[in-house]
Amino acid sequence: MKAAEVQGTEERRRAVGSLTARIVLLGLAYALFIQCTGLGIPCVFRLVTGYRCPGCGMTHAAMALIHGQPKVAFRENPLSLSVVPLLLLYGAYRAEVYIRTARTDFRKWEIVFLGVLWVVVLLFWLLRNLL
Repeated sequence: MKAAEVQGTEERRRAVGSLTARIVLLGLAYALFIQCTGLGIPCVFRLVTGYRCPGCGMTHAAMALIHGQPKVAFRENPLSLSVVPLLLLYGAYRAEVYIRTARTDFRKWEIVFLGVLWVVVLLFWLLRNLL
């Protein structure tokens, strides 16, 4: 590997690490705020329409997971233990590919994978509001 390639890889690694750290710290700060105040961000979609969006209950699910209660998390929003972990793993994969190769395009399998997850989320949204 050439020196310029190594330097580019290190710059991408630092950028991804910095962004990841900021997201994690923001999430932890929000969880601490909720824990201390009992206040969270309400779902605008639910306030406007009266229907639950696919993400409704995700904050409660995350707090349940922080407290080691996966059954409660699943009851609050089943996507918290199904789709969200898959998206986190996929995000880690994309970060690693970007760090190693600087590639930002999507391969065919990635488009299919994300499309399937999108369909699952849409079906979940429809079913949770119809049943």
